[in-house]
Amino acid sequence: MENTAKKPIADCSGCSFLSACFANKLEPEAGKLWNTIKTVHHLKDGGEIYGESQKPSGIFVVCKGRAKVFSIDARGQQMISWIRHPGELFGHIAFFSGNSYSCNARAMGDTTLSFLSEKALDNFLTANPKTYRLFLRKLAEETHGLQTKLSDAAYQPAKGKVAKTLLKAVSFKSKDTSAPAIYGLKRTEIAEITGLALETVVRILAEFEKKHLIKREIKSIKILDHAGLSKIAGPHSGKGIG
Repeated sequence: MENTAKKPIADCSGCSFLSACFANKLEPEAGKLWNTIKTVHHLKDGGEIYGESQKPSGIFVVCKGRAKVFSIDARGQQMISWIRHPGELFGHIAFFSGNSYSCNARAMGDTTLSFLSEKALDNFLTANPKTYRLFLRKLAEETHGLQTKLSDAAYQPAKGKVAKTLLKAVSFKSKDTSAPAIYGLKRTEIAEITGLALETVVRILAEFEKKHLIKREIKSIKILDHAGLSKIAGPHSGKGIG
């Protein structure tokens, strides 16, 4: 994360995403230490967080914005593995495995990240050994999520893949409202997430709009019929991309 603004932040109590944050699941004393030893990085849209083959130097939590985790094939085509939303942990799989990153991570829009360096995390876990259980749970949840993604890739129809991607990308602030909305998700990114051709994604979005399931606007997509879209998406449609 070169060329990023960096500063410590002592208190997250006013954060809009606190209820969804990984750090909010910590015991009170552990949470205080976490806030003391983390640093916060501010990145512009497209800013590099880490690159494939780099050695992990710590772990991240999204505070604001989003982080795109993706790989690039020999033809230069991207495939998005995860989109990390506010409150979500990432970078931990490579870090705890002791391997280099097998993918890339970039900021989506103006993004703020909390970062715990390897030394800070070692000190944190030594002082709070019970926290290992929380990290193990996170790793188990992601393993389950990967199994679901593989099943979807093999068996889910194209419309279901697009519907599920839209539901997972709903803005945190609007997800419980009568008009949930998706911001900053491009058609090309939907194609990269689903593994579908861009032309197929464009056709499906147009069909969803014609059926009044969604409404496409200049900077967002509004979901008009959440129940209808969920039915197309099928099981596990409410689970986040992570």
